[in-house]
Amino acid sequence: MKKLILILGGSTFMGKELLQDLSENESYEVHYINRGKNYWNNAVNQIKNVYYTYGNREDTTDFTTLIRYLSKKLGVGVDDRKWETVIDFSAFYSNQVKSVYGALRGLCNLYIFISTDSIYDVCKIKEIPITEDQDQRKELPNSHKKRESYGHNKLKCEEFLQNYVIEGSFRYVILRLPDVIGPFDDSGRFFALVKWLQQNEKYPIQVDQAVQSEQISLVYSTDVVNCIKYFIQNIPQQNQIYNVCFDETISYIELAQVILDKLSNNKQLNIKHVIEANRFYPSVDCGIISNKKIKELGLQFTPLINALQKTIDFFIKDAIHYEAENKAALEKLNRKLNA
Repeated sequence: MKKLILILGGSTFMGKELLQDLSENESYEVHYINRGKNYWNNAVNQIKNVYYTYGNREDTTDFTTLIRYLSKKLGVGVDDRKWETVIDFSAFYSNQVKSVYGALRGLCNLYIFISTDSIYDVCKIKEIPITEDQDQRKELPNSHKKRESYGHNKLKCEEFLQNYVIEGSFRYVILRLPDVIGPFDDSGRFFALVKWLQQNEKYPIQVDQAVQSEQISLVYSTDVVNCIKYFIQNIPQQNQIYNVCFDETISYIELAQVILDKLSNNKQLNIKHVIEANRFYPSVDCGIISNKKIKELGLQFTPLINALQKTIDFFIKDAIHYEAENKAALEKLNRKLNA
C-alpha cells in the first residue's frame, strides 16, 4: 500500500516543486489542500498522480473538519493506516497549527512545519551565526511586536508544537528558512531586484554601513525540497528543529554585483551612499544562521553561486513572459524607490 503524503498550501515555488518530485515516486499517494492561488501559471492541477482538495485556513474549525473528512475518506485511522507525512507551508498563526493538530493527532507519523529565521528577530541572540537553541523570546514593546508580526506569529506556531503536542500523537520537524531563492520565487523580491539592476545607471543601489558589512543567509528552493524528502524517508525518533541554509553567505552588494555581472559583464555597480538604505535583502535583522545541525545528517547544499546563476537565468530569460508577475515586481520596485 502506498504511503499517504499531505501538503498544506504550497501551490507554487517550493510547494509545486515538492509536488512534482513526490508525484514521480510510486511509493507515495500525494494529496494537497490549498486555496488554488495561481502564480507563474503554476497549474499544479496538471501534475499527474497528485490529488487536490480546495481548502481555506481562515476558518480553522472548517479546516479541521476538512482534514478529518479527507482522512476518513482515505481510510486513515483504520487498521493503523496513517498519513506518513504532512508538510505545512501555509500556517502563519498558532490557531492554524492547533487546528491541524486537532485533525491529525494519532493519525500522522510526521508533521513538517515550514518556519522562518524571522523568529530570531524576536529572540535573545547571544552569538552569530545563530544556532537553533537561540529561540528564547525577549521582551518586546507592542510596537515592536507589530513590526515583527511575521516572526512573532511564526514563533507562536513553533511554541504551540513544543508546548502542547502530546508525546506519541505525532513527531514533528520544524525547518527554519531564511530568504529563499530559485526559479518561480513568488515573493517578488528577487525579480524586483533584477529589475532595479536593469536600470542601475538611472537608479543606483542604496548603501549604508549595514549593507556594506552585513552578510546574508539564503537558501535554494530545491535544497528545501530535498530536506523535506529526506525527513519523509527518515522520520526522526525525537521532535527536531533545523536551520536550513547555504553553507556560504553573501552581502547585499555582492549579491547585486553577481546579478549585474549576469546582466552586463564587467559593468560597475552604481551605488548611492545613504544613511538608511532601502533594500530587498535580507528580510531579517537578526543576522546569519548556522546550518551545522542539519549538515550533521549528511545533507548537502547546492553551492550558492550555482543556485544564484540558475535563479538569475530564470528571471532574465523566462520571467519576462509572465505578465502578472512582471507587473507585481515593478510595483514592488517602485514602492522601494519611492519610500
